[in-house]
Amino acid sequence: MSNVVPRDHSLDIKVLDSSGRGWLNSWSNNFAALGISHLRSPMFFHPCPRDRDGLLAFARETGRFEDCIEIANCVGKSMSKYRRKKKTAKGRNIGTATKVALEIDERDRKDYFTPSADIFHDYCREVVQRYSLENLVEQSQVVSIDFGSYDEFLPHHGGDREARLFKVTNTGGNTKYAKVVVLAIGAGGKPAMPRQLSAAEREGACHSTQLPKQGFLAGRIKEKMLARVPTAVVIVGGGLTAAQIANQCVEKGVSRVFMVMRSALKLKPFDLDLDWMGKFQNVQKAAFWSADSDEERLKMLLKARNGGSIPPRYFKKLQTHVARGSLSIHTHTTIDTQVWDCHRKSWGIEPQPPILNLPREIDYIYYATGVQPDVERLPFLSPLREKRPVEVKGGLPCLTQDLAWAKDVPLFVAGRLAGLRIGPDCGNLEGARAGAERISWAVEENLEGWQPAGGQDAGEEYHRLCQRVGSVNMYESLDGCELE
Repeated sequence: MSNVVPRDHSLDIKVLDSSGRGWLNSWSNNFAALGISHLRSPMFFHPCPRDRDGLLAFARETGRFEDCIEIANCVGKSMSKYRRKKKTAKGRNIGTATKVALEIDERDRKDYFTPSADIFHDYCREVVQRYSLENLVEQSQVVSIDFGSYDEFLPHHGGDREARLFKVTNTGGNTKYAKVVVLAIGAGGKPAMPRQLSAAEREGACHSTQLPKQGFLAGRIKEKMLARVPTAVVIVGGGLTAAQIANQCVEKGVSRVFMVMRSALKLKPFDLDLDWMGKFQNVQKAAFWSADSDEERLKMLLKARNGGSIPPRYFKKLQTHVARGSLSIHTHTTIDTQVWDCHRKSWGIEPQPPILNLPREIDYIYYATGVQPDVERLPFLSPLREKRPVEVKGGLPCLTQDLAWAKDVPLFVAGRLAGLRIGPDCGNLEGARAGAERISWAVEENLEGWQPAGGQDAGEEYHRLCQRVGSVNMYESLDGCELE
């Protein structure tokens, strides 16, 4: 990607990230804001394309494996097919032990530890250095992605006038042109808020995605804490982020914390059931990929994810706070009425059903309600969607199997927006790696033969890069060799 298309068409890669100039910038900010010490995912969920056990090996080589925490209730003797058929779903209500089927074989126990945030960050930095990716990231917020011909975008530029390329524009009006664009923006949507907040109300509430920028505790709460006045906050949501916010509030000294969720509290080691992670995951994925329609795949995706959930390890922390009286958890509860008092700087809320001993004044409301992926609500894609509309199901684009916008539009999509092609794990590290593999193969095919006079074939250069990271067949180089 360049401000002008290179005359020699040498391979030019640029990563545009609005959050900073380094890798994992947004990830680091989110972990710091929520005080996250360990990941939720197992050891084989990481970005290295060559070595599945790379993170595990790194932790052992650096003498830091003891910092990893075993993921409980995952590993055990594998169930027989007969027992799997007999297994029935069991309710998981708060205060009851969660019975998780042991579907991970004992020989894989070493994989089912979760790394600390520091280990994961250092390993990613080592991967970046290994493949010389340090200088690819540029801080830039994209406001427009357009797709057209050289005649439309670069009328005075030489070369094939009918060739197609992307025009990427940022907030400063700077423009870059690219043969291929990859959209890797996570959920790619706006925060899912139960209700929209007015400008005045935003003083007393926020969505969890805003915490890295604005700080964790509001100024009003800090003032009351310094004056030794009791404080009270409400957290809306029942997933891991809500649990992390609740834990941080208690540890930072908030007097009373109320977690409110509209459904039951679900306890799961991961964001997906073990059916999608254990030895039988291929059965689930095969059923997903062989579904007759995208509507059917969307239903399977929503059922597999099934809303927010909390790992048992984090739930133990919450139970400790509940026992001490600083936290209360209210399932099957919604907020019917909430009124912000601009003078007292507090909320008056009416939950349904009513919450016993709820203070009349609530200092702050945190919404840990997730982000709803919706490709149609991404304004920077408007120029592309106007020219090349794509079918959308549940906010997700119906991509090609290569995760491209269309066969002749090489905008590739990763993350949760690729859910209809990747599957329910599209939003985690394993899904990110699976998506990256598909995209890398497709990009190589797309760059084949892209070589003006005097230039190096960009497809060949990209193929050599793929060989370095192990994303192509290692035996391909033997093709055509004669055996003696």
